[in-house]
Amino acid sequence: MKLRPHCKFLGMFSSAILMQALLSASNLCVGLILIRFTSDVQYGYYVLILNSVLLLIGLQSAFIQPPMVLRMISSNQAQRADLIGGLYRGQRWLLLRIAIAAVAVIAICWFLGLLSGSLSLVIIAGLAAAISSCYREFFRMVLLAYRRPNDVLRGDAVYVAILIPGAVLAVLSPAAAVIAALALSFAACCGGLVQSRMLWRHEHWNPRGAPGVLLDIAPLGGLSTAGSAAHWAFSQGYNYLVAGTLDVTAVAALSATRLLMMPVNLLSSGIGSLMLPTASGWLHAYGAGVVFRRLALIASALAAIALIYFGLLWVLRDWVFVRLMHKHFVHGDALLAIWSSVFLVMVFRDQLLYLPGACGMFGSLTITTGISAILALVVVFVTIRSIGVIGAPIGVLVGELANVLCIIGLSVRRIRNPAVSLDPSH
Repeated sequence: MKLRPHCKFLGMFSSAILMQALLSASNLCVGLILIRFTSDVQYGYYVLILNSVLLLIGLQSAFIQPPMVLRMISSNQAQRADLIGGLYRGQRWLLLRIAIAAVAVIAICWFLGLLSGSLSLVIIAGLAAAISSCYREFFRMVLLAYRRPNDVLRGDAVYVAILIPGAVLAVLSPAAAVIAALALSFAACCGGLVQSRMLWRHEHWNPRGAPGVLLDIAPLGGLSTAGSAAHWAFSQGYNYLVAGTLDVTAVAALSATRLLMMPVNLLSSGIGSLMLPTASGWLHAYGAGVVFRRLALIASALAAIALIYFGLLWVLRDWVFVRLMHKHFVHGDALLAIWSSVFLVMVFRDQLLYLPGACGMFGSLTITTGISAILALVVVFVTIRSIGVIGAPIGVLVGELANVLCIIGLSVRRIRNPAVSLDPSH
């Protein structure tokens, strides 16, 4: 009987890892297709589109997920129905207005000659991909809050089944980035539709529920969103700094070598999708010290697996670049080594983050992440001007190290002072 909770826990996280494996494999497949069969410019544009998509869905998740999870823990079925319904209404209202405003700005810039027709199409396709991805990500986020990764997996399977053939079609067109972005948009719509039906089958939401809930969660969600934006600024935003300082082909080299880190991201992000509700439960049941030790143990195990993968990748690097990617990067070895260091640090960051997150310390997290982002971007800007493209991952590494040290400091502070309130206003 005692093994049942542990079996349920392991089964839930196995499903989460399988879910992330499917997504990581599809992203790797799409990336390799575009790397091998399109120009560096088209692949670079796709990377910039994908990073913008990641920014928007990251901001949405950061704004909604923490306050939603904290409220769901103490809510009954009717209250949860009102909460989810209100959040969904607010999301649709906000995304519609963002889309209208963005299209208007793009049209004005094109009319004034500030944007070419081809670049305008790239931006519009990227906007469609971002809006559709937010729709899908909302239902993924809610299903994961209910700890139903199997339902998420069904929608993700549909998403992948559409995305990969879409990438194949994209390389047949001279505008590969636009077609790939539109394929991503259609795949996200279909995957999100499946996941919305899974959620409705599990627990109906109230379509008229909780009007104004986005404003209610704004104090906590805003802090979390600011922290997410700050982290994106140096973990992904360096691509835009590189594109502006060097060129789009440099973005392709950075992204192609970073793409090889996908299996490590698979492990960390796979279980990370369920860690906030899990860490919150541990915190209320056992206290901050136990949560920190468990998160550190999980991170150490993932880091050990990552080191084995990095060793194998280093040995096989020539085969990977020449045979798999059909590319030769001047600084390929250096980029591979630095990205490996970055992702090793990120494994610890991704897990240790959940203790201060579960404690509602979003203001402190935002400040420390903002400081780390400024430091990282300064290093990126200085180093890419002096040593070229390898300066970008060096800056990201500096930012990640600073961020992890700050997170550990916040966790130690919480452990030493367990009387600190979990109220989000603190």
